[in-house]
Amino acid sequence: MKTKSQEKLIVKVLASLTDPGQVDQAKKIIAEMDGSANWDFYIRKMVEEGVVFLFYYYLVRCNLTDLVPPQIHRLLAHLYFENLNRNKIAAKALKRLFNHLSARQIPFIVMKGIALAELFYPSLAARGMSDADILVKKGDVRRVDEVLAELGYAASDSFVEDALQNPPGYLASLDYRKSDEPFPNIHIHWHPVNTSVPAYMFSENIDLERLWQMAMRAKIADSDVYVFCPEHQIIYLCEHALRINHSFDRLILIYDIFYVINTRQYKIDWNLVIHEVGRFKLERLVFLSLSIVKHYTSAAVSEELMRDLRTALALNSFDRGFLYLQLQNRRLRGSSFLVYFGMNRGIGRKAAFLFRTLFPPRHILLQRSYAKGARFNTGWYWRRIREVFLHPFFVLRHL
Repeated sequence: MKTKSQEKLIVKVLASLTDPGQVDQAKKIIAEMDGSANWDFYIRKMVEEGVVFLFYYYLVRCNLTDLVPPQIHRLLAHLYFENLNRNKIAAKALKRLFNHLSARQIPFIVMKGIALAELFYPSLAARGMSDADILVKKGDVRRVDEVLAELGYAASDSFVEDALQNPPGYLASLDYRKSDEPFPNIHIHWHPVNTSVPAYMFSENIDLERLWQMAMRAKIADSDVYVFCPEHQIIYLCEHALRINHSFDRLILIYDIFYVINTRQYKIDWNLVIHEVGRFKLERLVFLSLSIVKHYTSAAVSEELMRDLRTALALNSFDRGFLYLQLQNRRLRGSSFLVYFGMNRGIGRKAAFLFRTLFPPRHILLQRSYAKGARFNTGWYWRRIREVFLHPFFVLRHL
């Protein structure tokens, strides 16, 4: 019980620090955190949640560093500046890649990671990143593979020709790594939806040409690139955070959406968001995601948008169960399986979805497990069945 209350303090302090009018409240929460004398837990948990750098940034910005023990201040500063250096190294590597792609006239869109850190977060060091996600056109994937090979990268999870045969609604990416430069990994996508759990219920409704047509120029890693327009950025991050292997399990997924909304709040066309959400048939995912973001942060989400989405939806018991867990701070990885499952209406469709979840194409399982070139046997499916059935039991226990 004590751990749960401590986790709630982390949620509250971030919500207060990121709201300009709640600094005094943040002081009280930090004093309460300090009173528990359990800073090891708080630091470890904030690292897991992906918000430790954000926490330190606001401690300094709001002149609150004297509220934490000196040794904790030193540790937070070390982590923060270590991440700054790491992100600068990544930016340098990505600049080379961006220049090569541009020289070959290969269009690309930079997603998440460094795009969020440079364009939306208050500091380059305030957001960590594990890889760089880049969207290209499917017809250009082989050319991109050649460019990356010239730079010393190789796909680590699958062969290009195999991955390009993946059915719609499953994995639509390749993970490139460089032996002498372990960071950053380059994650090449040809569709924004990328999952080993079938997402055919909505993936084929996403108009890729629309994403490309409305993409905007930006400066990232000191290079001229394209990023999603703010409206598509919000929609994409909502879908991404609700993937079953995420399920809003980390606060960083909430704050990614928060910063896009609050940084561009006066430039976001909420009517366009409503239109694009309807066009892509993503009303359910966007409504649930924004409900969670509104609950945990002071994000300036349009009330009209939420009303329109709520009116257009008939939330089922699976949606309500998932949302209940989220609003109780039980952000469990795998819990959005409830949402995916509920999106399939009727027993027949639910059974088909469950079957396709348990038994995806063989190559999907191999690619997801980074078993490039491995021989497939029935053991892969047994492991998949075990993994899939463990998630519902874990979620239902909390419900």
